[in-house]
Amino acid sequence: MVAEGVYVALAAGLAVAIPGIFSALGVGMTGVAASAVAAEDPKKAYKALFFVIMPGTQGIYGFVAAFLTVLATGLSLSAAGIQLKSSLAGIPNIGLLVFMCALPAVLQGITSYFQGKVASAAVSAFAKLPAVFAPGAMYVVAVELYAILGLLSSILMLSLTGIL
Repeated sequence: MVAEGVYVALAAGLAVAIPGIFSALGVGMTGVAASAVAAEDPKKAYKALFFVIMPGTQGIYGFVAAFLTVLATGLSLSAAGIQLKSSLAGIPNIGLLVFMCALPAVLQGITSYFQGKVASAAVSAFAKLPAVFAPGAMYVVAVELYAILGLLSSILMLSLTGIL
């Protein structure tokens, strides 16, 4: 039998790790494109930075979800093992429930890779024609919407189950 706190710790760990990894991929991919643009025309570097930063927000959302998960459950390590706050400790399968609540925040992190692809294309288009900065930004923000929905879903699920 797995202790309920293990599921909570796994949820928090994955909420940081998965979005963090994919954010690094997205930021790195876009950073390569933006560096090339900055080398060609240094005046465009700061506008290109917008596109580089955007795929990193999913990592922040994952961190927020993990923080809320740990805070809401009172996850702690003691001599008795991984513990939850006393008001949650007696609820059957609470760890698995918390894990399922955190799952949207974990999976939203995958969108940062695809956002990086969109942002890289937007940087390339912006390099050729500066007038397309705003449309490129809208395309990048369109992907961001789904990351925000993942975080909000986790917060809503934690709230509606009475955990948060």
